[in-house]
Amino acid sequence: MGVRVRDWNGAWFLVLPAFAILATFGVAPLMTTLNYSFQDSFSGDQFIWSGVRWYRSILHSAEFWGSLGRSFLFSGITLTIEFALGIFVARKLYHVQRRPELFVALFSLPLLAPWIVVGFLWRHMMSAEAGLIGNALSALHMPPDMDSVTWAWATIIVMDVWHWTSLVVILCYAGYLSIPKAHFQAAQIDAAGPMAVFRYVELPKLRHVLIIAGLLRLADSLMIYTEPFMVTRGGPHVATTFISQDLIQTAMQEFNLGEAGAISVVYLLIIAPIAWLLFKAMRSTNG
Repeated sequence: MGVRVRDWNGAWFLVLPAFAILATFGVAPLMTTLNYSFQDSFSGDQFIWSGVRWYRSILHSAEFWGSLGRSFLFSGITLTIEFALGIFVARKLYHVQRRPELFVALFSLPLLAPWIVVGFLWRHMMSAEAGLIGNALSALHMPPDMDSVTWAWATIIVMDVWHWTSLVVILCYAGYLSIPKAHFQAAQIDAAGPMAVFRYVELPKLRHVLIIAGLLRLADSLMIYTEPFMVTRGGPHVATTFISQDLIQTAMQEFNLGEAGAISVVYLLIIAPIAWLLFKAMRSTNG
């Protein structure tokens, strides 16, 4: 008579380290921020319970909604440009270039630059007196004026596109490499044109990659702080002041941890459903 081996559910112990790390670096800071959001702080170490006072103040604050709107506008513009360029370049690398590895390595260089270096670099390049781009534009009788809202936005958008389009290129190129050759051969047999191949073969197969890239870039673009701060200092006036700059100024310069905590919680409640929708979209497809 055989001995029945009892099922072992010890696999739960294998996830305990990951759970501990998540609790330490995720849950604990979140609970601390939530606690701050219901209190008023004095001198950074004295707290008085204030209830939902900061939430009422934020929801009726034109400054909060203005900075939040600018953040979403910036993300929408930059992500649209980066994804259009990224898909186009990745497609050319896959279909045209014989040695795409060299170009992929070159495209990766902007990603290696620290954020503060990127902001410092573009601030000086746009200088009308000493900057490479600034001098070129001045020679064309279009000197950059960083006191202009148009120039300030154009600069930070081009800067972000230069910095992060490479990430979209690399992810999309990896997605192209995962598409079976048989799909392209079948499209060739059916005499499908380039646009038909892109629409019905390539784009569905790239859907997972594009959603992941969108989630990564959306989270990063909505948290952008260092680069525009180095270039425009949030100006002119508050034209390039985003929610991250507003949050850091409230917490680190005004030492108002209660209001900063409430801003963080409201911001999280806005971003979390967007991330969840992208995650559901990624899981709902078998492409």
